[in-house]
Amino acid sequence: MNANSLLLVPMLGLVAVLSGCAGPMPKADPSEAWIGLQEEPSGVLMAEDVDGHRLNDGRYFDVKPGAHKLDVNLIVEGNGDDGQMNCEAGIRFNQFKAGEHYKLVESSLGEEYSVKLEDAQGHQLGRTRDFTCMPG
Repeated sequence: MNANSLLLVPMLGLVAVLSGCAGPMPKADPSEAWIGLQEEPSGVLMAEDVDGHRLNDGRYFDVKPGAHKLDVNLIVEGNGDDGQMNCEAGIRFNQFKAGEHYKLVESSLGEEYSVKLEDAQGHQLGRTRDFTCMPG
């Protein structure tokens, strides 16, 4: 595969995810945990997959109670001549509860990005380790 082909795959994925954003946000299922996303103005944070299974809608996660690994994709605009960066990370939490609402909150300091998991009261429950970023 050449470089253009490799860039095409993430872009097609982005188009597919963003097309899911066109409809209204579905109601939370009370038998599952709901995880919303909060990004900084300079980035786009999207839900990618749960426990290795790709999601159909990148705006949120809904998971059965228990332990899960949530993978996110963060797209940030570069400064000056630097182009857009496509960054990926995962966060694991062992105690998701049915009917509870959680939030993944993106933050950055320069070119260091992180996402923390918060409960409905804003208490931090977890944090991503490191984002893997590539120009994209």
